[in-house]
Parts: sequence; C-alpha cells; structure tokens
Amino acid sequence: MFVLTRQDTSVMKGIAICAMLCHHLYGSPLAGVEPYTGVLAWLGVLGKVCVALFLFCSGYGLAANYTPTSIKDDLKFIVRRLVKFYLNYWVIFLIFVPITIFAFHRPLSAAYGENCVLGHLILDIFGLQGWNSYNITWWFNTLIVILYLLFPLLYRAIRWKPWFAIIIGMIVMRLSTRVPFDNLDMCLWQFPFILGIVWKLYENKGVHVQEWLAGHKAIAVIASICLLIATVIIRMYAIIPHWSGMRIDGFIACTVALCVITIVRHFKWLMVTFSFLGKHSMNSYLMHTFFNAFYCKDLLHSGEWLRGGGNFVLLVTICLLISVVIEFLKEKIRFYELVNLINSKI
Repeated sequence: MFVLTRQDTSVMKGIAICAMLCHHLYGSPLAGVEPYTGVLAWLGVLGKVCVALFLFCSGYGLAANYTPTSIKDDLKFIVRRLVKFYLNYWVIFLIFVPITIFAFHRPLSAAYGENCVLGHLILDIFGLQGWNSYNITWWFNTLIVILYLLFPLLYRAIRWKPWFAIIIGMIVMRLSTRVPFDNLDMCLWQFPFILGIVWKLYENKGVHVQEWLAGHKAIAVIASICLLIATVIIRMYAIIPHWSGMRIDGFIACTVALCVITIVRHFKWLMVTFSFLGKHSMNSYLMHTFFNAFYCKDLLHSGEWLRGGGNFVLLVTICLLISVVIEFLKEKIRFYELVNLINSKI
C-alpha cells in the first residue's frame, strides 16, 4: 500500500516541477515584474514545496539503490551518483550559459562580481556557487551535492534509530534560523531528504494497517486528502507557532506521496502526464530560469491571458519541447551509454 514505484516518484517529480514553475512565476516575481495577486500568488508561495518534493524523491531514490557495505563502496556509490548528476548538468550549462552571455549580453560578472571570475566559474561548473550561481535557481545544486555526500551517514543513522533520526532532524530544522552560517538552509532542507530515506526503509512495515487500508480504499483516499489539506493549511496560515511555512514542506511531501498512491494511480492519464513531466524535470529545473529571467521575461509577464495563468502553460511547453530535443540528441550521441561506461569503470 505504501510502497512507491519508480513511476510514482516520477509523478512526484512532475508535480514538483509544476510547483517550481508556479513559485518562480507567481511567488517570487522578478525585478520589474508587477507582483501577482489572488490565487496565483497563493499558489506561487505554496510552490516552494517543490524543494521538499525533489529532496524527498532524491532521498527515496538513493535509499532504493543503496546497500551499505564498506567505506570504499560508499565512495563508489556517491561518485557514480555525482557523475550522473554532473554530466546532465554540464550539458545544460554548456548550452545555455554561452547563449546567455553572447546572445543576451549577460556577462559572468553579472552573477559572480568583478573579482576572481574564473574561480567562481569553476565553482559553478561543479555546482558549488550556491546563491551566486550564474543561474540563481542553481543554488539547489550545492544543496543536493552536499546531501549526496552525507547520504551514507544519514542512511546508517536512520536504519539504526529511525525515530531518533526523525526527531533530531526536526530539532535541527526548528533551530535552522539560529544558524548564522547556513546560507543554503541546509538545516532546514535536510528534513525532507531524511523523510524520503525513512519512507523507503520502512514502507513495508505496518502490514496489518496496509492490508486494512487496501480493503477500505475510500477511507484511504479521504484520509490522504484530509492530511494534504491539513498540512497545506498549517504551512500557509501559521496556525502552530514556529511550525509553518517551509518547515512543513517535508510533511506535505509525505502527504503528496500518499495521494499519488491512493488517488493518482487510479487515473492513467494523470500518471502518464506527470510521469512525462517528471522524466524531464531535471532539464526543466536547470533551464527554466533562463527563459523566465533572461530570454522571455517581458513576454511571459505581459498581457492579461499570460498573467492569468497562460505563462505557466507557455513556460512548461517551452521547457518540455527543448528538453525533448536535448534528450533526443543525447540518445543520438549515446550520451547515456557514456554515463553507464564511466560508472562501470568506477
């Protein structure tokens, strides 16, 4: 009942990329763009949950493919995951950064400043520039790289004492605003990643509960919807002091997973649609800000129909079309065969 399939996590990534585009279009509009109001602004603020959804899926996916053995094998596991991440990231980097510099006249110094531009560029190539990345959305790269490196330790801690790990994760998240050097909010975002690992390790527990829910599907659906609504309300309206906003996003990720299992699975067209979006979610994440901030800014945020939600459809369409072309070219040049070959040599 609670076991997530590969397609389920792909669906969650599809939901996450939709939330991300909503957030960047409506929740954190660019300088010079008239702020959005009403339902779109509300959805834009809620869209920040995309970070937790991606981290939950990352933690789950890593745990699904990991077998703890030795430090040497841990290092190989991490390096293989980083190879896959970096090679896909570098494709987007090599395409869009030069285009933005030469065709749209945004020099590297616009992001890095005038000092030590080459050093900042090297850090950005390795996804370590954080909020000072050439594409500001790439701050997430630094976060996920660090969590990849920490994964074997987190996995072992969770397998040893799962409830203790969850409680410590919640405490660290609660105290995140008191950590002055936590520029990436690592203390905040480690929690959804931990929940993803926990879900994978213990999704087969509670057999009797799962069997009962499988026999009472209507109750499972209603419970999933109620939990999702409750967590969204708590997130958006600060009902519980100190426990609102992004601190609730990890719990929302869990309720989204439940809704995918109990509801979305029964609608084939939803599964196919969000799975397709999920398949292209990494490319869409890496490239969408180029269009939203540098290439099509005036177009996307002008006109009544675009500002009424049409810009979301347009941006999704642009990202998907370009991602499909990029993936087609990758297949033609045997890109993934190269990735697999490199990883087989590690």
